[in-house]
Amino acid sequence: MTTTTTRPATAEERARLEAYLSPRAKAKPAWAAAVMLAVPLTFALFLFLNMLLDGLVPAAVRLLLAVAIGGGGAWYYGQRMTAQHEETLRPAPEVQELLRKDLADGRVAVARYEVEAVVKVAADRPRFVGTTWFARLRGGSVALLVQPALEEAEFNGEFPATSFEIATGEASHHFVSLTRTGEKVAPVKVRAPLSDDEWEELGDEADAPVPFAWDEVLARAAANPLRAKG
Repeated sequence: MTTTTTRPATAEERARLEAYLSPRAKAKPAWAAAVMLAVPLTFALFLFLNMLLDGLVPAAVRLLLAVAIGGGGAWYYGQRMTAQHEETLRPAPEVQELLRKDLADGRVAVARYEVEAVVKVAADRPRFVGTTWFARLRGGSVALLVQPALEEAEFNGEFPATSFEIATGEASHHFVSLTRTGEKVAPVKVRAPLSDDEWEELGDEADAPVPFAWDEVLARAAANPLRAKG
């Protein structure tokens, strides 16, 4: 079963909401391009300064000027491209408004799950789908857990468990934390990624109940085992 309550957001949860609002690129691809630009630019500047200042300024000074101008231009280019890249990572304006509301209110919604068993659904990387989970809740209902942060929680040993809490922004519904409150539990089965037909059957509503019973979850997992590649 699941129960939902609200509480004040912790400092870490507020930081996560702020990170959604102002994301930082994990990689800096623009800097590789900036370096590739800096080398030929500096060389070209050095040749130009040699022709312009030959006999007037020592070669070492001409080289330093070329490095300073070329490096400065490349640094500006890298900064500009990185800022543009990070701007593309920002959520849509309406989502930003919801995140600001969450930060202003300072509260999160906490869903507590009481779990009897889980089936792990392998990630489908080519289609940008992470690991998902079918959970049999106390009381007999079945839930599909799709939060991408569950992969990190599994890696950290916090998931799956017999009970856990998932905190999200009240307005934005963005994930901010997972807390294990029960014993660790191993999945009863690990199955291949869901098919297009299964995703269509499950629908787009993240919190909607799974439209089939636990026995059907187990049967489909047995019919679609995770096979080793190669």
